[in-house]
Amino acid sequence: MQALLLGSIGVVVETSELQRQAYNMAFAKHGLDWYWSVGNYCELLKAPGGMKRLRAFSNGKLSDELLMKIHETKENCFETLLENGIKPRPGVAECLDYCFSENIKVGFVTTTTRRNIQILGSCLSSYINFEQLDLITTKQDVVNEKPSSEIYRFALQALNVKACNTI
Repeated sequence: MQALLLGSIGVVVETSELQRQAYNMAFAKHGLDWYWSVGNYCELLKAPGGMKRLRAFSNGKLSDELLMKIHETKENCFETLLENGIKPRPGVAECLDYCFSENIKVGFVTTTTRRNIQILGSCLSSYINFEQLDLITTKQDVVNEKPSSEIYRFALQALNVKACNTI
């Protein structure tokens, strides 16, 4: 094995519930009567991308400009919620330590925002040093976000590894 690709934030740390709470906080701050329950948020998670979820949920009733403001507010709320502390999923830090000790390349392959990555890196810094990762991708690295496989092709090329030598 030459490389390990962590394919989403959720592989590293459970943040879905905090994200859902942050969306609801953002909705309230923007005067919307929207509320995402656990059930409908789980359904919305089937389509990756916060802005895509907001667009779909608004059914064209809100402008992209307002949706972007809501998303930015959500990220601020998410950052505030993370201040209470988070831990990586069991085994993730140990797996990364093994990869680093064995010179196995590690990529964090996501199409989230750079800001989300920075927030997570800061909050997880006592467990994972994101600077040790060989590659961290964001939505800015590709034209087509997930579920397109474009980000994985980008990662393989950037790390100079073949898919058959990668987990």
